[in-house]
Formats: sequence, C-alpha cells, structure tokens
Amino acid sequence: MEVMNLNYNKINKMKNQFFYTRKELKSGTPENPVYNEFRDSFNMDKVVRSLSIEDGRTLILLDDLHERAQEVPDVDPKTNRVKGVKRQKNTFQSEIYLEPEDAKRFFELTSI
Repeated sequence: MEVMNLNYNKINKMKNQFFYTRKELKSGTPENPVYNEFRDSFNMDKVVRSLSIEDGRTLILLDDLHERAQEVPDVDPKTNRVKGVKRQKNTFQSEIYLEPEDAKRFFELTSI
C-alpha cells in the first residue's frame, strides 16, 4: 500500500508540469537560422508572473531564487592587476521564454 501511495504522489506532482518546446540556435545565418529543439517543463505552481513580449513570445518568471557561485578574477584596486581568483555568489531567478504556440496553451490553462 505504501508503494502505491508513493507512485500516486509522484504522478500528482507531475500534473503541475507545463511542457513546452525550447529552441536554441544551432547554426545558420540571421536570415535563415537553424535551431535545436528540446522538450522541457516547469512547475506551474512556481509561476510568479508572465510578460508578453513584442516578438510574440511570453516570458515566464518562476519563484525559484537560487545562488550560483563562479570564479572571477580578483583584481587589486591599487595596481589594477589580477592577484588571483575569488568565488563570487550571485542570486538568479529562472526566466523561461515560451514560443507563441506554447504561450497560447499556457494562457488557456491558466485563465480564470
């Protein structure tokens, strides 16, 4: 019985996922770009807001603030020379761009 409840909980969590197509520029020219397409998803319960963009896409902002650390040059302000490397932490929020077809589905699912 416990295994069945665990599976039910996993399935229930997946119902909150919105699947969309993400495009990344692969090659080509500005006049004739070639894209790789990926099937991604995000949790609908994490959406903070959506913004329509002039090019027809929609920007989705998620409530998932997270820190990332990266190494950056440590510059001596007196000499303006690199004296080593330091770890710098920055806070990020996920930004997802939906193509017009996916944005239409998103608005249909979320309209009241």
